[in-house]
Amino acid sequence: MAAEPVAPVEVDAWSDEVAEALARIRAACRDVDGQDPLDEAADLGLRHHGLAGARLWLAGSSGFALLRGDGVDLAVAPSARGTGVGAALAEAAADAGAREAWSHGDHPGAAVLAARHGFARARELWVMRRPVARALPEVQRRGGHDVREFRPGDEAELLRINAAAFADHPEQGAMDAANLAERMGEPWFSPAGLLVAVEPGPDGVMLGFHWTKVHSAGVGEVYVVGIDPTAQGRGLGKELTLAGLHHLASVLDDDGEVILYVEADNLPARAVYEGLGFTHADADTHVQYRR
Repeated sequence: MAAEPVAPVEVDAWSDEVAEALARIRAACRDVDGQDPLDEAADLGLRHHGLAGARLWLAGSSGFALLRGDGVDLAVAPSARGTGVGAALAEAAADAGAREAWSHGDHPGAAVLAARHGFARARELWVMRRPVARALPEVQRRGGHDVREFRPGDEAELLRINAAAFADHPEQGAMDAANLAERMGEPWFSPAGLLVAVEPGPDGVMLGFHWTKVHSAGVGEVYVVGIDPTAQGRGLGKELTLAGLHHLASVLDDDGEVILYVEADNLPARAVYEGLGFTHADADTHVQYRR
């Protein structure tokens, strides 16, 4: 039975009760859709900073809209879909200046809401997957650089390369020291899973990095691969990707899988990943709408 529609109310302060309400809605969406309606950046922001720099509308346990900058994350609990809650949340966010919205999993209901409020499909992010048990090529070293795990003191160089490599990326390129510290404070972080390529010597300049992530014993992720633009053309991207995949294979169950996120229009990156055995299914598409 569908829940009675609840009018959205803007939340004026972050609290345990608000956090629990969002957690229940997110869990219900994950159970039915197989996707969390909040991405990692939104989740970290709420846990570390509450509603600082954000606005939140909550429709009881039926749904929420979280506005960060001009981007909105909107979720409706499956039991409340078709009751008008989503339309009311979308209207509140749009009236407050929302210009972008993600649909995690390319949900058809999101397409309807987007069209109703003048949002057009603008960007696709693919999730690609690879079985852990599939054999990997050996890592081929080209050049005199070293590959090692992250060490305390590498933070500034990692941030420098990340900023340069993702200068045009709307999410990853914004990572700063505080955000890096938050990510490294997560339970999944392991220095052994953050591989860096450096010039030889004790003070060798960093050339690139591959940050891997282990979600569980069965799922790992090619989290971020960043190469200094001045070091492009040396095969570092493929080398570091392979090195990270070998690391993940050593810590994941044999029946698990490795995932990664890639822009659908990034054909060179897709070609590299496909050559390493990654595949994409239509259900693994995230869509950003803009107006």
